[in-house]
Amino acid sequence: MDPITTFAVVFAFALLRYLPVMVLPGLSPLSWAPAFIRIILLLAFSWLTVLALPDTPPIDARGWPVALVLGALGELLIGLVFGLGLMLPNAALHTSGWLLDMQAGLGAATLFNPGSGSGESLLGHALMLAATVLFFTLDLHVLLFKGIAASQSWMPLGSLSLNLQQDAFFALLGSSFLSGLMVVSPVVIGLFCIDIAIAYASRSMPQANIYFLALPLKVAAAVGLLALTLAYAPTLIGRLFRDAFDQVPAVLGVR
Repeated sequence: MDPITTFAVVFAFALLRYLPVMVLPGLSPLSWAPAFIRIILLLAFSWLTVLALPDTPPIDARGWPVALVLGALGELLIGLVFGLGLMLPNAALHTSGWLLDMQAGLGAATLFNPGSGSGESLLGHALMLAATVLFFTLDLHVLLFKGIAASQSWMPLGSLSLNLQQDAFFALLGSSFLSGLMVVSPVVIGLFCIDIAIAYASRSMPQANIYFLALPLKVAAAVGLLALTLAYAPTLIGRLFRDAFDQVPAVLGVR
């Protein structure tokens, strides 16, 4: 195969490896950016990655086009696994916020406005916004893209030696949601204490509708405790994403 064709094939493989974390909204930290900007960054990162290779790996033309299709699918799968390292922590934080919504009574908003049709978690959305700010403030996006760029050293572009580990994936899933719960655990404990007080008041005054009387108190307590918790959350959120990125090679079966 001539050098130009080889370079084009390797560049296409690098493009596919970066594609999920650059373009797909659910897996990309740049989902807030316009699509045109994300595509330009995708081309730039892929080009720089290929130029940084010490030698352009030889491409065996035997078995085309099956080998090319399998190599392309393998690169997409690698990019998706790196995207999981971003998506699972975000999902864990959103689920933790949804848990707070249920515990604080914010889920009852549909009772007061049933025609809204909105199922958005208010506190989960607040946690997601905080995580987005911290993701770039703590330079976690640099860590993510460095990991993808470095992955070509232990998984060369176009290689078919992909060995996904099911146990490592479930370990990543469990640790992400456990760390996400740790971020909101002070709020959960505080609301649990308020629930105990409300239960005692309900037994003392059974004629009063304690649920609706205590609902504003629980909402205010949840928002206040979450605001106090977020002051100490950067360390936990940073560790949540770093641990997820550290487990990506294990999911890919390289260690």
